[in-house]
Parts: sequence; C-alpha cells; structure tokens
Amino acid sequence: MELSGESKTLFITLLGKAKMSEKGLFLKDNKAEEIVSRVDFDLKSLKQSRWLSMFMSLRAYLIDELTNNYLSNHDRVTVIHLGCGLDSRCLRVNNSFYNWYDIDYESVIDIRKNYYNESDNYKMIGSSVVDFKWLDKIENEENVLVIAEGLTMYLSEDELKKLISFINNRFKNVHLLFDAYSKRGVKASKIKNPVNKVGAKISYGFNKEEEFLALNNNLKHINTYLIRKKENGLKGMTKFIFNNLYCGKIAQSIYKIYEFELKNLN
Repeated sequence: MELSGESKTLFITLLGKAKMSEKGLFLKDNKAEEIVSRVDFDLKSLKQSRWLSMFMSLRAYLIDELTNNYLSNHDRVTVIHLGCGLDSRCLRVNNSFYNWYDIDYESVIDIRKNYYNESDNYKMIGSSVVDFKWLDKIENEENVLVIAEGLTMYLSEDELKKLISFINNRFKNVHLLFDAYSKRGVKASKIKNPVNKVGAKISYGFNKEEEFLALNNNLKHINTYLIRKKENGLKGMTKFIFNNLYCGKIAQSIYKIYEFELKNLN
C-alpha cells in the first residue's frame, strides 16, 4: 500500500470516526467501522488520542449537517467531495443529490474501491485535486456543492488559488464547504499533531474571511462556523475536558468551518 504523507492522514480520520461510532458518540458510521475491521494498515501505529477521535467525529457531524441543509434546499445537486479518503459521507447524508463524485489520489481510490461500489449517480475519480483534468469527468449541473474536509491546510496558497479558479471556470454556480486552520493553527500543528507521524505537512491557513476572498474575485462569504458543543453522550470530566479543549476559545481561534459561494459571472 503506497500512500503519500497527506494520503495517510485518511487513516487518522477513519479511525476516529470508527471509534466514536462504536461508542455511539457524535455520529453513526457503520462503513468506518467495517473498513477499520478489514483494512490492511497498522492503525495502532497512529497512537491516536480519544480527544482527537472525538474531534474528528464532531467535525464530520457538523459538515454532514451543513451538507444535508444544502441538499434539502437545492434541486439537482452535484456534490464533489475533494480529498475524500475513505470517508462515507455519501452514505451518511440524505440521498437527494443528483450526482456525487469522490475524488482523491489514485492510490487512495484503489483502496476505496474495495469498500465502495459505483452507481449511476455515484462515481470515484483517482486524481490529485490539483491535477485539474478530473473536472472534465464531471457533468456541469446548475447547483454544485464542493466539500473539502481536511484538505485546504495541505495545499499551498497558490495551489488553492488555482483550484478555485479552475472550478470557477468550469461551473456557473458553486457552493464551497470546507474547514481551515488560522495562521496560528498552522504554527501550532508543527508542535504536536498525529499528521506529523505520517509525513504530512500543514502549510496553509488564514485568519480573516477577506484573506480567502482575495484568492478569487468571484468568491462571496456566506457563513463561518465554530466547532460547537453538541449533546453527545459524554459525561463528567470527559465532557468538561472535551468541550473546553475542542470547543473553547483557544480551539476556536485556530480552526473553523466555512461556507462560500463561487459564481461564474461570464
């Protein structure tokens, strides 16, 4: 199994969701549990804390919630999930989408195909997200939702700018849903972060929405979301520590979830 450093981070998120799903916390992810029980990878080598597993699951839950909201309020939506890893969002959210494309490196998609089956409206594309030929394989629908969970921080500012430009040129109406670090978060990630163990490097972050808007003139900020407390089955000191560690002011200063619109005005 030959994966790059960034690709190996998929096991961090996969393991976190599987652990919490087994405990009935944050979200139910049967597919993550299944893959963890079958995948040929030394998951114990990650030495992942339960706090990070909780955070990964809460993040996924919140982005699922925003995805469902968009799907419920728009017709014939084409969903493009960039850097999908082994995530099962296509199964967790409501199935009202018109088309769904999961995109990641070929090596990741080769593994993914062991656990997911394509259909008329669900496809997997093996490609780097910054090798823009994958755009030619997607039908140009009126409403396009692009989800990038755990991706922007691994791209350079130039790569992200080009990605947004190519998407903007390809589609008329795009809704962007993604998470991002602040610049402080990028610095903090170098101190202690499980992604460092798999050779991944976090490089991009921004502090204000205006910094992201500067990447493309056709961007419009819709909303910014903090990782918020959720009734989740946690109790006592565990609940207190998690809510303050990942939902407190310090955490909120280094990480947020964003919604932007990207319209082709030509």
